[in-house]
Amino acid sequence: MSGTQVLVISGPAGVGKSSVAFETSLQLQRDGIEHALIDTDELDHIFPVPADLAVITERNLAAMWRTFSDRGAQRLILVGVYLARPTELEWIGRAVPNARFTLVGLRASEPTLHDRVRQREIGGGMEAQWQRTRQQAVALATEQDSGIHDVVTDDISVTETARRIVALWLRSQG
Repeated sequence: MSGTQVLVISGPAGVGKSSVAFETSLQLQRDGIEHALIDTDELDHIFPVPADLAVITERNLAAMWRTFSDRGAQRLILVGVYLARPTELEWIGRAVPNARFTLVGLRASEPTLHDRVRQREIGGGMEAQWQRTRQQAVALATEQDSGIHDVVTDDISVTETARRIVALWLRSQG
């Protein structure tokens, strides 16, 4: 295998990215397949938000990947809303040298997304999160790219979604 195999899981908030990524990781672990998992939401939690937040995010990913790579990881699962965008893949490629991307876009219907956001958001932030989720879903739907493998999550379990993604990712590696 040449380069770093990077599985990018993108999609709107509430679609199941983090749950699917953790299950994907568990399935790879069961099969003895080395990898690392990074949820990019955790790379930029700082307040007040600095003007160079994008630089900080890229540096954080580079530092984490360097540490994982030094320990032998050659595969990386990355999770984030818009990560399949070409501009996002550029900075990821700088942070993860020799990255070879497999792009997966998780999708769900509006009622499913609404139910999931309502279940996970507590307190006064639910409505604001729902509006962000709707905007993300619309933006992602209009940006469809033929290089993104779409997986609709409405009627399949997290386990089955991850199983499909693992099979796709391993096939893409030859």
